[in-house]
Amino acid sequence: MAETLLNISSLVIGYPDRILSSPIHLELPRGANLGIIGGNGTGKSTLIKTLMGLIVPLSGSYRWSDESRLGYVPQESQVDTLVPLTVEDLLKMGLYPELPRFRARTGAMDARIDDALAEMGIEHLLATVIRNLSSGERQRALIARAWISRPSVLVMDEPFNFLDYPFKEKLWKKFEAWQLDQALSVILIDHDLNRIVNQVQFLIVLGPQGTAFGPTRDVLQPAILSEIYGAPVHVHQENGSLQVHIL
Repeated sequence: MAETLLNISSLVIGYPDRILSSPIHLELPRGANLGIIGGNGTGKSTLIKTLMGLIVPLSGSYRWSDESRLGYVPQESQVDTLVPLTVEDLLKMGLYPELPRFRARTGAMDARIDDALAEMGIEHLLATVIRNLSSGERQRALIARAWISRPSVLVMDEPFNFLDYPFKEKLWKKFEAWQLDQALSVILIDHDLNRIVNQVQFLIVLGPQGTAFGPTRDVLQPAILSEIYGAPVHVHQENGSLQVHIL
């Protein structure tokens, strides 16, 4: 039996004046991927921030395994472009916990910065100020910052926004390679329902009419999704991939 990475028990998220979910129960095995889907304002980002300890749950609990190390990729729009950080500064932030006592970088750390830049195809942007990057370039830099610390879990809030289609496909292949090499788990929000459902083993669906959670194929039932979204939902297979359509 796979070791448990994250245990969610009767978790209700939201704010004192606004409940955003019914109780969520989920046991996520180490190495598995979790997708979080739902419409605007349904609590997807709130759920991620709750699981990261940034927001207190309304009730229930969650527990990460003791050796879990989280890397976080926020939405690109959450980056404060008024602070004159360069891409190099951003990546050094990912290495900060590992810096020696007097905060001098080692050659090995420089190599990791070079590798992270190369993985995201932004080697030429090392000295560029974040505010001068395009949205897609900032998104790549944020993923590089999260990955450079070699987390066991990548938590990502809409990481594919502003990325062109070829790089989106390339990025999924990188995630798969990292998972094989580092036993990585991925937890992500994505608005492209048909992409996410074919890449994750577990789903949490937040909707105006309720919440669903569990293994992907158990959740992707037309009756369940139709009730949550409050509209007819059709699920079928096409060329070996699941396709979901809200009618």
